Amino acid sequence: MPAASTPKPAARRQDSTAVGIAAAAFVVASVTALLYPLSEADPGVSSGVLYVLGVLLIATYWGLWLGLATSFASALALLFFHTQPTGSFHVTDGSDIVAILVLLLTACVGSVIADRARMRANEAEQRLLLEAELRAAEAERIRLEEVRQSRVRVVEATYSERRRLVRDLHDGAQQRLVHTILTLKLAQRPGQDEQARAELLADAISHAQAATNELRELAHGILPAILLRGGLEAGVDAVASRMPIPVRLEIVGRRFPPIVEATAYFVVAEALTNAAKHAQATRAWVNADVRDGRLRVEVGDDGVGGALAGGPGLLGMDDRVKAVDGELRIDSPPGGPTAIVATLPIPPADDA
Repeated sequence: MPAASTPKPAARRQDSTAVGIAAAAFVVASVTALLYPLSEADPGVSSGVLYVLGVLLIATYWGLWLGLATSFASALALLFFHTQPTGSFHVTDGSDIVAILVLLLTACVGSVIADRARMRANEAEQRLLLEAELRAAEAERIRLEEVRQSRVRVVEATYSERRRLVRDLHDGAQQRLVHTILTLKLAQRPGQDEQARAELLADAISHAQAATNELRELAHGILPAILLRGGLEAGVDAVASRMPIPVRLEIVGRRFPPIVEATAYFVVAEALTNAAKHAQATRAWVNADVRDGRLRVEVGDDGVGGALAGGPGLLGMDDRVKAVDGELRIDSPPGGPTAIVATLPIPPADDA
């Protein structure tokens, strides 16, 4: 079925005008019904001030023209039902006609004042809404700019890391592997005695083992295999086991998208490393759970505190988190304790 169309502004204005006319008629009829039984107790028209209150109400909500129409309708109702003889427009007392004219003038002036107040209130409301929209737009612009800068820094850091890896591979593992190949070729040459061949083989094995260790260290710095195989819980457990201080873990036992797991893992690894090396902490803790479709990771320690959000380590952590549209909060007063909380969005398709 086709979706219901949104009412157009003109239709909404017509509805509002119709409601206003009905409200005005109701106000005039109600005040008349209230005053008519009192005509004996109040032979004059002084009680007609109630009509003015009704006019103010109508003008405040529906504007000047409906307020003026209600003013004239109120004056006619007062003239017809509250003068002598009852039930006619004949006025026997000249003071009544003066009072009715004063009442009409007062109601009209009140309509103008109420309409101006209504317009000022609407303008103030629109101004507040516009200011709120501008503040929200500015906040969003600042957030997007921070995300853009964070992603630029992440890209630059990734490029620098790639160059470092290429350099380390060339100067380290690659050279050792080349040396291993040359040594093995020397060992294959005819005429080598057994002792020389054994020494060459031992040297080749030594360099091959060293190259393996260097490659393992490089791979660990990129992304640990245990994180890829076992998820965040296994990866954080491996990081905590290498810390020189006890670490209490409460990690949600489920898998997340790779980018979410990797970001959370590096946040935990960096925070625990800072706690062990710089914070003089004696214990730390890591909590990770899902709240409102977002992964919340908290890392805390009982160290000396004073961690600066603009420091290289925490800035890089913040860049990683913002690059995936997450948020990072650092609470580290002097004297401690320190709490670092990263909130990472989980794509809906993967948040099963």
